[in-house]
Amino acid sequence: MTQKTKDELLHDHNHDGIDRRGFLKCMAWAGTGAFCVMKGGVLKSYSLSRLSEIASEDAKGELRFVQISDSHMGFNKPANTDVTGTLKAAIAKINALPAPPDFILHTGDISHLSKPEEFDTVDQILKSASAKDVFYVPGEHDVLGDGGKQYLERYGHGAQGAGWHSFDNKGVHFIGLVNVMNLKAGGLGSLGTEQLEWLEKDVKHLSKSTPIVVFAHIPLWAVYPEWGWGTEDSAQALAYLKRFGSVTVLNGHIHQTMQKVEGNVTFHTACSTAFPQPKPGAAPSPGPMKVPAEQLRSLLGVTDVNYLRGRHALAVTDSTLE
Repeated sequence: MTQKTKDELLHDHNHDGIDRRGFLKCMAWAGTGAFCVMKGGVLKSYSLSRLSEIASEDAKGELRFVQISDSHMGFNKPANTDVTGTLKAAIAKINALPAPPDFILHTGDISHLSKPEEFDTVDQILKSASAKDVFYVPGEHDVLGDGGKQYLERYGHGAQGAGWHSFDNKGVHFIGLVNVMNLKAGGLGSLGTEQLEWLEKDVKHLSKSTPIVVFAHIPLWAVYPEWGWGTEDSAQALAYLKRFGSVTVLNGHIHQTMQKVEGNVTFHTACSTAFPQPKPGAAPSPGPMKVPAEQLRSLLGVTDVNYLRGRHALAVTDSTLE
């Protein structure tokens, strides 16, 4: 794929953006929790206050996992002077679930400045989680200075390239992608040829009925390219997943919950455990957003995901740290 100029990317956004497609659903930006059931590639959401309306088999998954994102350990600006405390609150939320999740996915920006002590602090906090296994992909803040060497030494065991990897759990195929190593104009994510070739081979042997969960830091859909909230070559990656009936893509980076359903793919971005960012286009630029102290935890949160074998369904529940 040839590299696009910034003007071309903005042109794409204007013609294929959120308003024209109409698929974007900004859900829980202010922290309202929701339970979602995905069937046939369509994600249906329910308010957490109306869980009684959902069949019990939808709420109980054979596979349960939690997504956390953007802990930004080491950040100490006015937007949140205690990111350690809010990460601990996220873990407490996980530990309060009715049943321990099978594992945790961390979708990047573990640290704020890639310092060893920042990674150490997160590792120590996560040891208290009821889920003992944690799978990672890096954010751009995790690869500062050394091109991701420290990240790979800590979290990249068995991974390929810059840290991409896959694994299977209870009939679901998980794919961790890295799109922060070669950022394009405006900060857009990029996967690169080597990783795309690996992805094509990774899924080639799978049955089309296999549920797929992809997780990466920067969104794999054009949330707001003007702010770098998208991945330049994501279309090629998603093309390899078209034949699968159920594909869920989990991302972080934008520090707010948004959803988009397109064909067989449901895209879902998670809140940060550190600080919120403005809605797309609602500020001159992205970045930490200071809110009244009493509102902060309503804008931070975790995502709980359930899979029920035989129902071809994933259920996604967002909850805040309030």
